[in-house]
Amino acid sequence: MLDLLVTGHGIGPSFWAVPSCFYRRSDDLEGVYCLPFTETFSGSITEISYTLRYPEYKPQEKKWVIRQSGIYHRYDKTSSQSLFVLFSPTPQSKAHLQAENLLRDLDPEVESDPFWLHRVLFSEYFPAWREYIAVHERRFLPLAGSTIATFITGPLSLGYDSLSTLTALQTRFLEVPTILASATDTIDELCTVISSGSVISTNNAGVHFFKNCRRECIANSHNASHLQERVQIVSKLLADTLLFRNQVLAKEQNTNMLQLNKSAVFITTLTLVYLPSSFLATIFGMNFFDMDQANNRIVGTPMIWIFFVSSTALTAFTFLLYFWLLRRNGPALRWLVSKRRGRRRPTWNIELVRRQITGGPNTSSEAQPCPA
Repeated sequence: MLDLLVTGHGIGPSFWAVPSCFYRRSDDLEGVYCLPFTETFSGSITEISYTLRYPEYKPQEKKWVIRQSGIYHRYDKTSSQSLFVLFSPTPQSKAHLQAENLLRDLDPEVESDPFWLHRVLFSEYFPAWREYIAVHERRFLPLAGSTIATFITGPLSLGYDSLSTLTALQTRFLEVPTILASATDTIDELCTVISSGSVISTNNAGVHFFKNCRRECIANSHNASHLQERVQIVSKLLADTLLFRNQVLAKEQNTNMLQLNKSAVFITTLTLVYLPSSFLATIFGMNFFDMDQANNRIVGTPMIWIFFVSSTALTAFTFLLYFWLLRRNGPALRWLVSKRRGRRRPTWNIELVRRQITGGPNTSSEAQPCPA
């Protein structure tokens, strides 16, 4: 279809740069690239082409996306005829419907101004930038307020999922000035073409319209840049808060471990104090000894060696089993731990405490820019 259009109307090769900017719907290539304003001359014919990116709200999915439209304009100064080729992301786009209405109503502006479709393109799409930025700002402000009002030692209402949301918002705000900078350059070129009178005599109304669009682009770009810097500051603050919070939890656990170590030292000391007497009480409590009432003395059995031999053998077997398990690089120990883990409650560590505080990892769905 495009080949027939180009051949039938004698369109120049600069036309093919516009459709080259459109990809499949699932692709997200050249997310902020806009075809720059291109102007070619061939005798009395002037050819203009460029693409624009703009935000648009999708009511069905209830999200904002970045879309793209392209325009090719060929004007014959001799015959005062214009040929427009408008590339839209959807068949019923706003600019497409507005252009059809103007042509159907035979609006005088269509006959008098060769740049009428350029004005339709900017007037229909560019007012949405302010609302697009405001929507993302409304998502950012509650996160910023919660982050600033959070104490390190207090409960945290934000977690790593909030940090991911802030990173996504920072990406959104970062791409806006780049897209608007391309639109500003295009507007400047359109004003230059209209003011120079190379196509028609100077159209003051068109120049003023595009200058106002340029001022709006600059204002939205400054707003997005400011919000991007704020998001960056809040993201760093939240990351530092989470890091310090982890350090506080680690310090609390270290304090608990120190107290446990002190208790273990105290219990070990008590064991060393009472162990000799307990050992002697155990030996004398056995039947190896008896009291000779007649001679008033203690009589020992010659079979006491069984106790010492058995104790020595059991101690040796215990140490040999321990060293054998160590030489096997601990697989048997890990097997024993895994068998007991099924009957044991989970251990409280820093990661588990963090999940309890932050509410666990959550996935957030972000609006992905649609290139076409």
